[in-house]
Amino acid sequence: MSKRRRIQMVLEFSSGLLAIILANLCTYMVFGVFIKKILRYDFSSWEYYALIVLLSYIIVFAGFLSPLNMMKRSRSMEFLSTLRNCGVTYAIMAVFLLLSKNEILESRYMFVGSFFAYLWFSLVLRFIIKKILLTKISESTYASQTGIITTYDRAETFIDKLKLDWSKNIKAVALLDANLSAEDYYTVKKTKGGRNKRIESVCDIPVVANSENVISWIRTAALDEVFINLNDTKNDVIDSVVEELEDMGITVYINIPTLESFVDKSKFDNLNCVVKTGYPMAVLSPSIQDDRYMFFKRCVDIAAGFIGCVLSIPVIAITAIPLLIESPGPLIFKQQRVGKNGRLFNIYKLRSMYVDAEERKKALMEQNQMDGHMFKMDNDPRITKVGKVIRKLSIDELPQFFNVLKGDMSLIGTRPPTVDEFEQYESHHKRRLSMKPGITGLWQVSGRSEITDFEEVVKLDCEYIDNWSAWLDTKIFFKTIGVVLTHKGAE
Repeated sequence: MSKRRRIQMVLEFSSGLLAIILANLCTYMVFGVFIKKILRYDFSSWEYYALIVLLSYIIVFAGFLSPLNMMKRSRSMEFLSTLRNCGVTYAIMAVFLLLSKNEILESRYMFVGSFFAYLWFSLVLRFIIKKILLTKISESTYASQTGIITTYDRAETFIDKLKLDWSKNIKAVALLDANLSAEDYYTVKKTKGGRNKRIESVCDIPVVANSENVISWIRTAALDEVFINLNDTKNDVIDSVVEELEDMGITVYINIPTLESFVDKSKFDNLNCVVKTGYPMAVLSPSIQDDRYMFFKRCVDIAAGFIGCVLSIPVIAITAIPLLIESPGPLIFKQQRVGKNGRLFNIYKLRSMYVDAEERKKALMEQNQMDGHMFKMDNDPRITKVGKVIRKLSIDELPQFFNVLKGDMSLIGTRPPTVDEFEQYESHHKRRLSMKPGITGLWQVSGRSEITDFEEVVKLDCEYIDNWSAWLDTKIFFKTIGVVLTHKGAE
């Protein structure tokens, strides 16, 4: 199930459930409290009635859920779909009420009134979702950060269609046939006579690169996926781009030009490939992760983040006293880190160093014991005495449960690098960021400070990404408890 379908299913289920609840409550208030046309029934009758309403709604939702993108549904389609669902729901309710001999079925005011109220609330809530909620999702953290590589003649049509998929936040487009002028803006030939047209954006999406600097763009951009849509995908630039994106662990969609005419003519969508916005595309993905398991992983993160925050507060409060006495300053150390596919976020830790630690780091770089883009050294003079204790006990990591609760991090994942570390990364290093970073991970339970080769860290992180499963997370979780209790590899 795609991210769009998953989000749409949750929104439609929630809005429909809210609609039928509001419909029955409002009908009872009008005809039971104010006009008093509904007789007084036993509480048990209302309990069974509520259960039947819920069961009928779930049955109809499961049987008639439409996979069609809500933004593609016309008003007439939406009305007929809603009318059908409401009608079938109340037909099933009538059967269940009759079979259970529920006396509320006798109240035509309750039954008929709630039906029309349900229809009205359903239409209103669907309208709200389409006009407000869905337009906001593409700008939220739930959307996939998307880049497009195409040519000027294809850009407008393709972007317009891709915008209908509100699960994607289109950040920028690269036009391979554009030229970079002396004034640092992109131009394309507008006519056969050679007259150039200045191009700053296409469909309000900024143009940021052409064939000469497209690789530089994808190396620095925070992207989850890239769509490549060209008349001919057989060229050296695309080969280099795809290789770069694969090294970085970014999902790539590449159109297949020879199949496009077949998609237009075919009566069935039976091609063995992904059809996106009418274009057949091959998909290159760093790893195949079941959406159901990823949803479960996020639910676990929310629960663990909440429990972790509650349990951490008293520990942080006790630790704060000696920490601040030894080194006055902020209790919480906030630092910008690089998360999934280049997203920036602020990580929270208990401050274990002196307040001028970042300034003193430059003078200590020659003593770095890590081979690669990380900094580690024995007896780091920037660490306070209390800081050494809380690091050894991993207490300094406790505020990161707030990052987990916010969604910036996961309970288990890869280590989030600092911005200056990330800027030194080669393309294959960035693949370790193709999953959300975590408080703990395979690297942390495999030696932590005992590992001095950054390439080994990358290898362990990529191994975790390629072999991810709920069982692997469980093993790492229990191994982490052992590491924390024995202080193995801690500094």
